[in-house]
Amino acid sequence: MTSEPLRVNRLNLLNFFNAGLPEAHGHHTAITGLVGEPLAVALILHYLNRDGAQARCVAMKVTTGKMKGNRLDAWIDGGNGTLYQTEIKMWAGNAIGDLKLKSDADAEALPAGGLRKWTEVWDAEKQTFMDISKGEKNLKVGKVLTPMQPPPGYESAHIQPLACFWWMLQPLGGSGPWFTVQTSDANFEEVNIFSLTAYLLSLDDETLHLDMPLLSQRLALLEKLFKR
Repeated sequence: MTSEPLRVNRLNLLNFFNAGLPEAHGHHTAITGLVGEPLAVALILHYLNRDGAQARCVAMKVTTGKMKGNRLDAWIDGGNGTLYQTEIKMWAGNAIGDLKLKSDADAEALPAGGLRKWTEVWDAEKQTFMDISKGEKNLKVGKVLTPMQPPPGYESAHIQPLACFWWMLQPLGGSGPWFTVQTSDANFEEVNIFSLTAYLLSLDDETLHLDMPLLSQRLALLEKLFKR
């Protein structure tokens, strides 16, 4: 599945999802459903390939191999011998009471806000994903620690879990957009965390060229269905 890269305005993207813009009201959920997972996968690959790696998305269907049970969002070959079973959460700053950030947010506000969001989903003492507001495990994210059936050709791959968030996330002491934490899980000793907002804020480019074949297909279908 190949297509021409799509041009993405980095600052407009950040402001749409994070700044609570009036024009985004009523559209955020619908647009996220259309672009969310393809955008997240494209940004993960953009990050992994920044130093010349050959990372690629292997599949957008991740299961345990059973008819029922947990499902994840993508298998990503990191190009470094690691296969990431990936869960994507496009929760954004437009939600009521959430962390709103402008694209030019100051350097002090970012780590503080990112730490607040991180402690809402991760219990450092129990070393697991938690819904802190409910005082219980966060199964929506924690399912990334469920062993999944690897895709054909990757039966012997080194598999690691990757939880990708739109949110600005930072552990205590700060970090880059990608960081790893130890878990108490019996299946995986550690889990990788990737913050899309943190990554986009770390870039200087006005326009990004991202490979999003699934989104290109969706846009082509819409163009066939609707004309101005």
